[in-house]
Amino acid sequence: MNKKIDLNTLLDRIDALESRIEKLDPTSKRKLPSKKEQIENIKSNLEEWSQKFPTLDIEFELLKMLDWLKANQKRKKDYRAFFRNWLRKSSNSIEKNVQDVYRYIYGCKNNKDCKHQESEYKDMVIFCKQCDSQKKIIKSIRA
Repeated sequence: MNKKIDLNTLLDRIDALESRIEKLDPTSKRKLPSKKEQIENIKSNLEEWSQKFPTLDIEFELLKMLDWLKANQKRKKDYRAFFRNWLRKSSNSIEKNVQDVYRYIYGCKNNKDCKHQESEYKDMVIFCKQCDSQKKIIKSIRA
């Protein structure tokens, strides 16, 4: 039996459940290990982090995070959660950089009637068969 539930009713139910959970086990009262213990735990599980985020250098990201915390005089309650979010943001920025790919249009500077040729490589050596000269990049396009 499929009952349609109003979105506001569903959100109210979720709020009620969350408040009941918070009363049973308040987040603010949970005792987490010290900063040193949390960082050691992260260091001891670098292989696990590497599997979850294969495109990142996990050790380097950990050093960057610790430097950022020190430079900005920040303290975190849950360093594992902070590190996980740090890695997510880093992997998102890498994916955005990968998408910034250019295409290059090669053409003859001497003869405008020669056909243009497109390539994703900037350092290509392309020769024109019509005018027997090397084509140069005449335009770059963000793909």
